[in-house]
Amino acid sequence: MTTVKSACIVLLVSASVCMAADTTKPAAAPAGSSNLWISDFEAAKALAAKEGKDLLLDFCGSDWCGWCIRLKKEVFATPDFEAAAPKQFVLVELDFPRDKTKVVAATAAQNEKLAKEFGVQGYPSIFLADAQGRPYAQIGYEPGGPTNYLARLADLKKIRATRDAAWAKAGKAAGVDKGKLLAEGLAALDEDLVATCYSPMVAEIKRLDPADSSGIVKKAEFKARLAELEKALMTSISQKDADLAAVAKQVDAFIEANKPVGEAMQKTMMLKLKCYPPRSVENVDEAIKLLDAIAAVDATTPTGTQALQIKKQAETIKQRLEQKKDKTALPATQPK
Repeated sequence: MTTVKSACIVLLVSASVCMAADTTKPAAAPAGSSNLWISDFEAAKALAAKEGKDLLLDFCGSDWCGWCIRLKKEVFATPDFEAAAPKQFVLVELDFPRDKTKVVAATAAQNEKLAKEFGVQGYPSIFLADAQGRPYAQIGYEPGGPTNYLARLADLKKIRATRDAAWAKAGKAAGVDKGKLLAEGLAALDEDLVATCYSPMVAEIKRLDPADSSGIVKKAEFKARLAELEKALMTSISQKDADLAAVAKQVDAFIEANKPVGEAMQKTMMLKLKCYPPRSVENVDEAIKLLDAIAAVDATTPTGTQALQIKKQAETIKQRLEQKKDKTALPATQPK
C-alpha cells in the first residue's frame, strides 16, 4: 500500500527522526465535530448502505501520532471538510490511543481486528471502502489542506467506478470471461490491497480462469507469501537477542525460492532493511549497500525511488554516528 504503505519498512527514516526527536508532548488535535465520526464499523456499513455512501476509515493514534494530529487539524477538523466529506462518505475513526480510557474494550478489539484485515502498517492510514467494507483506495497525510484532500478523495473514488464497471460486466458473464472481468476490476486497485483484502475473489478468479490470463492470481499469491514472510520476520526481530543475520538469510531463501523480478524483487529486498538497525556505523553501511542494490534493480520504480530517499537519510544518520563516535574518542581535558 502506499504507504504509508512503504513507510512501515523505512526504519532508518524513523530512526533519524528519533535521533533528533522533540521530546515535548504533541499538541492535542482540535476537537472538530465529533458527531460526524462514528467508531462502530458494522453500524457505519449499515449507514453507508442506507444513504448510498462510501466509507472513509481513519486508522489513527489520536493522542500520540504527530501526523494524525496534524491531519486532523489541517483537514478533518476544518469547516470545508466537515461540510463536504459527509455528503460522500460515512466517516469512521478507528483509534489506537495511548490513553486506553479513550476507547472502550469492544471498540479496541474491533480496531485491532480491522487493522489486521486491512494490513495497516502505520498511522495515519486512511482507507476508502464501499458500503460492504471492501477497500478500494488508501491515502495518508497529505499537505494542502481540505481543498487538496477533497480533490484527492474525488480522484480516488474513480478507482471504485472503474472496479465496479468491470464487475457489473462480470455479473453478466460466465466461465473464463467472468474470471477475466473480475480480474479487470481488481486490476484497478493497488496490488497490496488486492492481496490483503480480496483473497476470496482471487480464489474465484483462479477457479474460473485456471490459466490466470490476467496474471493477477500469480501477483496476489506472491504478495500474500511476502506478507507472511514479513510477519515471520517481525516476530523474529521482536525477540530479545534476535539473530538478525539469520533473519536476513530468511529473506535470501525466500528470494531463491520465489525468484521475484522487478519491483517485486525490490520490495522483497527492502525487508532486509529491518536487519540493520542504525545503532552503529557498520550497520548503516550495510543498509546503504542494500539500498544501492535495490535502486540498481530499477531506480525509476516507486520502491527504487524510495530506496534512494532512504539512502539520503541513512547517510545523515551515519554522519551523526561518526560525529558522536569522534566526540567519545576525544581525550578528557586534563586540569592544569
